[in-house]
Amino acid sequence: MMSLILLIPLAWLALVTGVLLWYRRELVALWREPVLRHPVLIIESDDWGAGPVEPQATALNRLVDVLTQYKDCTGRHPVMTLAVVLAVPDGPKIRATGQYHRITLEDPMFAPVLAAIERGRKAGVFALQLHGLEHYWPPALMASTDPAVRAWLEADPPATTERLPAHLQSRWVDASILPSRPLSAEEIAKAVHEEVELYTRIFGERPRVAVPPTFVWNEVVEAAWAREGIEVIVTPGLRSACRNAQGLPDCDMGPLRNGQNGQAVTYVVRADYFEPERGHRPERAFSALAARTAQGQACLLETHRSNFLGSNREAALLTLNDLLMRVTAMHPGLRFMDTASLASALHTGEPSWIETRQEGHLRAWRARVLVLPCFARLFRILGLDICLRAMLALSDRAWSNTNLAPDSFERKT
Repeated sequence: MMSLILLIPLAWLALVTGVLLWYRRELVALWREPVLRHPVLIIESDDWGAGPVEPQATALNRLVDVLTQYKDCTGRHPVMTLAVVLAVPDGPKIRATGQYHRITLEDPMFAPVLAAIERGRKAGVFALQLHGLEHYWPPALMASTDPAVRAWLEADPPATTERLPAHLQSRWVDASILPSRPLSAEEIAKAVHEEVELYTRIFGERPRVAVPPTFVWNEVVEAAWAREGIEVIVTPGLRSACRNAQGLPDCDMGPLRNGQNGQAVTYVVRADYFEPERGHRPERAFSALAARTAQGQACLLETHRSNFLGSNREAALLTLNDLLMRVTAMHPGLRFMDTASLASALHTGEPSWIETRQEGHLRAWRARVLVLPCFARLFRILGLDICLRAMLALSDRAWSNTNLAPDSFERKT
């Protein structure tokens, strides 16, 4: 009987050890990811720049009006990052020559868009990111046999890239034939240099953050960006290097974590979507913010310009306004910041932003592992969650006995 009593804890210990060893890489990666001391919300918006002029200029000015109404506890306005596209096709020249030509944001027709962007930058509510010279790979479009694509290329400018087939909106592969084919290192280096130089001419500073169109890119693109001064790449938590036979992003590498280093760049991860045109309500953003805050991560919400240009644009602005009004009331300690500043804090471990106490780090790690598929169930079944919660409760009691408030992010258990 005594031997059986001894065998039970030994068997439990062996099972726990086996489970932890099996998931060790994921668990260690989650532990190494920096933990934020404060809840952070950033709205990441894609596809602005070259494209429809009047609706974009109007939408951008309206967004400035909404964003400047609110402030966080430090007095900073909400920040919407704008992933900027720098050019669209020059349809008349393409029709006349049969060769690809572009119209860039330097063209006078886009002056109202640039003026609205600059207004938001000066107000501190817009932060610019490089999305691409184009939201596609021009030779892939020129090689396409789709009559609709050819008609789109030859139409009078400015073109709306959202109307392209999804697979052809990827810039860093040749998706004219599926599965896609990789671009050469020489093509990539030339294109990256060209887009960075154009961005610098237009906006007066080199880009620090890149958002790969459709999140399809590879390590060659990443290294080329780094050589041109890009410091941060926004990701969905993985890197897709190709489009498969069905045209879907594939050849995935990941998961990628906040603050993780790539090819001389730092990754940040978008948490969720906020697309009012798809019926997303503020409650979705509240849920995402709560989850990321519990995990000691920033909440980066992805949205697109199409929400604010279409027939539902007024409803989208009202939904955004509702989100900001309610979230600032619900989270008094909320911080607004731009993505480049977030990446810098993650990379350097800035103590005013990054949790340094073991207890705070452990609390965030618990929240992270509880969303891991399969492992979270084993974590609970084996009683590991009970043990960890008991440790955290004892730590809370110790803090209470010292009459000191732990300087950490909002606690969620």
